[in-house]
Amino acid sequence: MKEYLTEFKFQKPVTVYNYPKGVKAFYMRLNDDLTTVAAMDVVVPKVGELIGGSQREERYGVIKSRIEETGLPIEP
Repeated sequence: MKEYLTEFKFQKPVTVYNYPKGVKAFYMRLNDDLTTVAAMDVVVPKVGELIGGSQREERYGVIKSRIEETGLPIEP
């Protein structure tokens, strides 16, 4: 998908942000819409992802809920 945007749709570098929460790690900060996370990638034609980043979830209740959603254990 990201490569399609940069190679065919825009044919130049693209910044993709606010990913759906289901395709990123549980520890990425959940946005206010509760469906996306605060993550981004810069994708370049013929190279792919050049750089990526995300804000980490700092709210205990939210991250605990996200861990439970993914089926991971709370305790080590």
